[in-house]
Amino acid sequence: MEPLSIKRKFLGKYLSFSVGTWINAVISFFSVPLVSWLIEPSEYGKANMFLMMYSMVLSIVVFGTPNALMRFYHKIEDKGRLLWSCLIVPIMLSTLFAILALIFKKQVNLFLVGQESTSTYLLLIASVFFGVLQTFNQTLIRIQGKGFVYSSLQIVNSVSNVAFVLTCAFFFRRDFYAILYAQMLSTLITTGIGFSFQHEDWIPVKIDKGILTEIIAYSYPFLLVGLLWWLLGWTDRIILRMYTGFAEIGLYSAAFKLMSITNLFTTGFSTFWYPFAYEQYEKNRENKYVLAKVFDYVSFVMFSLSLIIISAKSLLFLLFEKSYRESAFVIPFLLLNPILTMMAIVADRGIDFLKKTYWFIVSDGAALAFNLVGNLLLIPILGAKGAALSTGLSYVIVFTIESTVSEKLYPVKYKLKRAYFSTVVFSLVAAINTFIERVGIGILSSLVGLVVVILLYKDVFKEVLGDLLKIWTFVTRQ
Repeated sequence: MEPLSIKRKFLGKYLSFSVGTWINAVISFFSVPLVSWLIEPSEYGKANMFLMMYSMVLSIVVFGTPNALMRFYHKIEDKGRLLWSCLIVPIMLSTLFAILALIFKKQVNLFLVGQESTSTYLLLIASVFFGVLQTFNQTLIRIQGKGFVYSSLQIVNSVSNVAFVLTCAFFFRRDFYAILYAQMLSTLITTGIGFSFQHEDWIPVKIDKGILTEIIAYSYPFLLVGLLWWLLGWTDRIILRMYTGFAEIGLYSAAFKLMSITNLFTTGFSTFWYPFAYEQYEKNRENKYVLAKVFDYVSFVMFSLSLIIISAKSLLFLLFEKSYRESAFVIPFLLLNPILTMMAIVADRGIDFLKKTYWFIVSDGAALAFNLVGNLLLIPILGAKGAALSTGLSYVIVFTIESTVSEKLYPVKYKLKRAYFSTVVFSLVAAINTFIERVGIGILSSLVGLVVVILLYKDVFKEVLGDLLKIWTFVTRQ
């Protein structure tokens, strides 16, 4: 396939999968400040602890089998048999978790919300079961390339979540339960609608023991990778829980939530990128043009977008209730997460193509060790700012290891030097905006950083402007 054809196909798929992502970003932008006026930081912190536990349990019980579903989907003709052979393990593990949660319900409640006698453990059990079904349904939609269906479900999930939170907070209770009930109900609605698009793959139930053995053999490394990735993403809040209160966790979580504007971009990109990259690799393993080009685009866009967010952070947090506004000085280093994750998603494909996935365990394990030590040292001194600093820098380790190993396994002419230099520039800007609480200095440093990035990526900048001009010309001529 010619580079121009690849570019058009790439952009087409990205647009179909990213429509929901960008609408969700807009919804998140307006809903998070609104929720801050209804639910105080300590209650927001409790809800975040629940979501932390939920994401950990879900990453364990799915056992990496959604990856197996993607990997074998185009090789096995009976899709229903493959689906249920992948799904049976998560169902069994979810049942085991439910039994353990019932036995240790007091301990679970105490860790999550600081109270023994609540129904939080039941919400966690139900959320995990629904989460498993939603994960597999979304995976099927991704594999089949139904970008607009996927985006529509994202929008339904986001809109229903916000609607349930506001309804509960206005008419029933303004505490962490408003967020938890909304999360579970929106997942249930999204899963139900998703089934209507995929019901032919779910019925009848068929399990193949031969396929199951191969699925487990392929999937279990992803369990370790998923668990390490979860620990890397949530170590900060676990240690904040040890050394601070729910209010500090709430401030940190508010910064994390606003940072999710860029995380949504990451999610939308990765949703279609993996199947797209696999397809290009299988068609022509020597055509590495698309990898190098996408890496340049992703690097430039993520650095630029994040620097713009930093420059506007103080203005953005004026939308929040006053008790949340300290979060503005927590967000800068957290933005290294989506930047370096996006870059790694592209640059680490050689590890996946050549099935050397144990390197993901090495990279995540090294970053986790760094983050654990960093959080233990910095949180007692700097609180949420220390957690953000340690967590952000740990993703530099992930990117460095994965890009280096991938380049040796499957050489691609990535322009890594300017990516590393841009990372240094961004880190300096983040440090200024974290520890110097003067708005003018923060904005000036961010704009200087943005100019430096544009100069480093001037070739990409020109291409982006050219593409935007072509789109504008096309739209205005209609």
